[in-house]
Amino acid sequence: MNLLDFLFWRQRPVSYRRAIARARNRDVVRDDQFDVYRRAAAAIGGESAIDFGLLSDGTPVSLANEAALSTALAIGATGSGKTRLIVNLLLTCMRRMLHLDRRAPTLDLDLELIDPKFETFDLLAQYIAALWLVADETTRERIASSVRVIDWSPEAVTPFAPFDNPIGEVSNAYVAYLRTDVSVQAGAQPYTDPQRQAAFMFNRLLVARRFPPNYRFAVRFFEEEMYRRAILTEVADPDVRAFFGDSGQSFPRQTREALLRRIQADMSFPEVRLSIGIPPADIERLIPRRATPIILGNYSSSMALPMMKAKERASYRLIDVLLDAPRRDPRRRALLVIEESPMLLSSQNELTQTLMEASRTLRSRGVGVLFAGQDFANALPSHMVRALTLNSSWWAIFQSREEAEWLYPHAVLSAADRQRPEGERHRAFLRTIQSLERRNYYLLVKGQPALPVRAPEVVDPSEFAQETAEMLRDVFRREIASRSLLSASTAADLIAKWEAEVVDSNPPTPARPRAVPSSRKTLADFIRRLDGDDE
Repeated sequence: MNLLDFLFWRQRPVSYRRAIARARNRDVVRDDQFDVYRRAAAAIGGESAIDFGLLSDGTPVSLANEAALSTALAIGATGSGKTRLIVNLLLTCMRRMLHLDRRAPTLDLDLELIDPKFETFDLLAQYIAALWLVADETTRERIASSVRVIDWSPEAVTPFAPFDNPIGEVSNAYVAYLRTDVSVQAGAQPYTDPQRQAAFMFNRLLVARRFPPNYRFAVRFFEEEMYRRAILTEVADPDVRAFFGDSGQSFPRQTREALLRRIQADMSFPEVRLSIGIPPADIERLIPRRATPIILGNYSSSMALPMMKAKERASYRLIDVLLDAPRRDPRRRALLVIEESPMLLSSQNELTQTLMEASRTLRSRGVGVLFAGQDFANALPSHMVRALTLNSSWWAIFQSREEAEWLYPHAVLSAADRQRPEGERHRAFLRTIQSLERRNYYLLVKGQPALPVRAPEVVDPSEFAQETAEMLRDVFRREIASRSLLSASTAADLIAKWEAEVVDSNPPTPARPRAVPSSRKTLADFIRRLDGDDE
């Protein structure tokens, strides 16, 4: 236990007793329990607020837009109803963004889902298809053009250039460092320090030359000195030229062979090779960047990819979101929903630290992050849990024992509860949280007591559109997702064409000159940029 954790551990009992005392000294003791709930529900709502459910007496609970779109936590066991609450929030936002809800004002928002477990992505895809089916032609086009889909399958892929830095907001080295760090952490095999450094420098080369990851290119570059020199003549970065120019000293054979084995293993999955192996210039030509307000990402492993690759793909997207944040207009709000976030945050890598720092500062750019998942208290280090709880505006806690401890100081006591000993009240509250029925949860908005709420009922998409779930999935793939995807055959042809021009040619085709790298090279610079302190 480090010094910071020790100090928090020593202070926790004192803070806990102080919070309990404050709760007991409020006017709660003089008021009926449901009077307190109703006043709190009225305080957190507002005009055009988003529905979060009902109290047990039927009082509606809604959350004002500004609070609902702020950083928050949604925690609960599988089957507790957490996903349906998230889907209701996202659907409400989408309907207002796409002008489909005539009763509510239009919402100007950027919305993104990062889902490593598929369920939320699949439900939203069906709902969007259902909305598309019942809409007129004009509305159908508005829906289809507003959604970007990130997905991979044996038939079609979303092309992605991980080692491209067209904007230049951060240095090429930092882009390569973040990608390398995520890949190393996600990999099944450990990296030695020389292997990690070699991977980092090779990724810097890819960024500098604007090349896609390619196993055949890596083999020829590592094994043929004349070819390597020809490639390096177009690289402006002196560190990359120096590292690979004297490969006998900085890049011995055993390190090269180990790195090649890892590249081959990574690119052996067709969905990975076809999605990240397309040259960035071809991606820009075929699927130019669209300013779509809704981005739905399916990063699940399914039966085609190991979990490590799913985690890596989701982390890659998180990097892009964080690097784009400093450029966005803070007057336009954004909500990023990260499903199964403990899975992505449990690794101790640069992305995790950046995201924790950004959770404090993204609000200055108008971005809220909804961290969803199970068992935050046990899955994440204590300092990370503190950062998340302190920087979130509201919590929705379903069946969860450990997180019930967070709620207890904010619980409202009934008259019967006040007659029981403190220890008995505490244990009874924990049992209540553990035994909550499906869709029942406690909503805590900062500064208010914890409210026992039943989540809104979300109509099944197949009932809404009178179509089967499989039919809705087919409509979504054909009418919505197809605008963001390339067929597997087209992706394979583009990769083969690039290999013929670059890998099989001698000398290789020169790349266009790169822009001068930005001077922002460190994590501290990035965080200052998010804060708006751009020197």
